Amino acid sequence: MTLALDRGLAWVACKEQSRVLRVDPRTGRSKQVRLDGFPIAVLSAFDSVWAIDSGSTLYRIDPGSARVVKRSSIGAGAAYNLWTGGGSLWTVDDNAGQVIRIAPSGRVLARLDVGDGPADMVFNGPYAYVVNHRDRALVRIALASNTFSRVATIPGDAPERIAWAGGKLWITGRGTDLLEVEPATGAVAATVDIGASGIDVVALGGTLWVPTRSAAVDPTGFPTMDALRRVSTSARTVKTVARPSSRVDVHGLQAAGGVVWLADNRDGYLYRVKG
Repeated sequence: MTLALDRGLAWVACKEQSRVLRVDPRTGRSKQVRLDGFPIAVLSAFDSVWAIDSGSTLYRIDPGSARVVKRSSIGAGAAYNLWTGGGSLWTVDDNAGQVIRIAPSGRVLARLDVGDGPADMVFNGPYAYVVNHRDRALVRIALASNTFSRVATIPGDAPERIAWAGGKLWITGRGTDLLEVEPATGAVAATVDIGASGIDVVALGGTLWVPTRSAAVDPTGFPTMDALRRVSTSARTVKTVARPSSRVDVHGLQAAGGVVWLADNRDGYLYRVKG
């Protein structure tokens, strides 16, 4: 959740150090952007890099100069993550069970009461889909009107991550295998055994990449990776791509240009895996 890619550069949010780092993966050189608060997410959108801190201040950063050009107060009791879709930025107020839609100007456009524990969002066409990790709801938002409806209750202990691939939703999380879900009805079309649970999921072409937890780690919810797995969305076959030789905590997962990127903010490493 703390990794963004922009024009060949990686941006990593460092919460404890109140900064965002711009990293050139080719050279390893970095430049830091100091923030007023503790950043919990970073995102690339609208020709800018965005960060949000635990106090719900939204920062707009010029990617060329690596300087903050605007600050906006979002008014979230417990801000969580950043997404982009439908011409807007989105974040979550975890205390209120809301997703918050934000214009690129920083103005709050809508607050939607989607349920208990909104954890991840994905966008496709006229809709956004939200998965809640506490009440396990799958919620569909009509982007044109900001109206929403509960589509289904997702199986598992805590469905936390969602991706769109092959015309389907793919959901995983603590105590949850990889689920192929029909977007119209929320029905589970298939369950793919990936191990105990998935930490995150990202689509790359016709495959999904899923860092997974072990059965011992799963009840804790920690993002400690047991294996990195690649899943074919058509055949639903699973291949173990890598296993870490030491502890890796996946705090960010992105895919672009045929490459999957993982950020381990616990030990300060950025990993690149060829797709």
